[in-house]
Amino acid sequence: MTGQRAKRTFGAYAALAAAVQGAAMLAAIPAPAAEPPTVQLSIGGGAVDSGAYRWSSALAETLSRPPGLPECDPSAPCGVTGVIAGAQTYDTPQALVGALSEGKIATAVVPALSLFRLRCDAPKGQAAPAISALKVLYRQPLYLVVRGGTTAIAKPSDWVKKTVTVGIAGSDSEVLTLALLDAYRIPRAKVKLLRLPPAASVDAMRKATANVGVFLGHVFDTQVGELIGKGFTLMSLPDTPERARLLQSLPVFEASAIPPGAYPGLPAISNLAQPVVWAAGPNLDAALAGKLVTAMSEPHNQSRIAELVDPVKAVPEGVAFSHLPVPLSEGARRFALSEHMPIEVMNCPAAAGQLAGDKQP
Repeated sequence: MTGQRAKRTFGAYAALAAAVQGAAMLAAIPAPAAEPPTVQLSIGGGAVDSGAYRWSSALAETLSRPPGLPECDPSAPCGVTGVIAGAQTYDTPQALVGALSEGKIATAVVPALSLFRLRCDAPKGQAAPAISALKVLYRQPLYLVVRGGTTAIAKPSDWVKKTVTVGIAGSDSEVLTLALLDAYRIPRAKVKLLRLPPAASVDAMRKATANVGVFLGHVFDTQVGELIGKGFTLMSLPDTPERARLLQSLPVFEASAIPPGAYPGLPAISNLAQPVVWAAGPNLDAALAGKLVTAMSEPHNQSRIAELVDPVKAVPEGVAFSHLPVPLSEGARRFALSEHMPIEVMNCPAAAGQLAGDKQP
């Protein structure tokens, strides 16, 4: 009996020791890493046929990476873990900027002038909405379409007593047109402006109810080509003191050019262009902003985005944080500094009255 009790006692001790050892081994096994939280990221863009919407869709596709996917392949495009992004359309830049300012969307692809006006035209004593820049994406061209032939309108002073179709009231193209008239010393009362939606503006040129069309953006690339095919041409804005005044009053614009052959039979055309910016609303987390900018700047992701937005071309990486209409997001700023990229924010004309921009530290 004593031996049996001893055997059973030993067996109990052995079982207890095995249980303790097993518990210790389990404790030594690291717990699985917690999945990062899912982030629903909205990216506002323009109308469905616009360059802005093409870019917002490309960013959403490239930067999305829902939780649960395997590790990224370093030789292929890869998004930000936990991010599920979606593109949203807006018919006008005004509606797009309004949604961004009110926090209805987290980010947006926005023309620089719209952001610049929001920042610089804030009523006295009232702070501008806390919108920041993530990165400059591409440049948006200005097209000054005129009827060709011997009676072609060759310079802005030829607009006197002519009908000029621009965008709707408050649009970037209207603001640019008014600034152009002032810079070239053309009395506004001597030019008839038609404030029309984009499609109606193009129709006004086709139907000869307007002599000049002011069109801003890649959304008009095809329509401009059709008009040129029907005998219209593009007016140049060569380097003159008047153009310098225009660029001084709207410093987000830059001198640019349409290369010869871009449209059949068209020579090189001097014009203007403005940056289009990926902008962040007031509620975008700085750490997330840094991850988004880092990911979209990765070479494989850059190549994928370029495929998706073709033929609209991205700006060179070295100027992607320059000529900004609003300050950089803190996360984007950290990335730019880590890559030794120049950072430049344009001054508001009332504060500076010059082309040179503020240098953001």
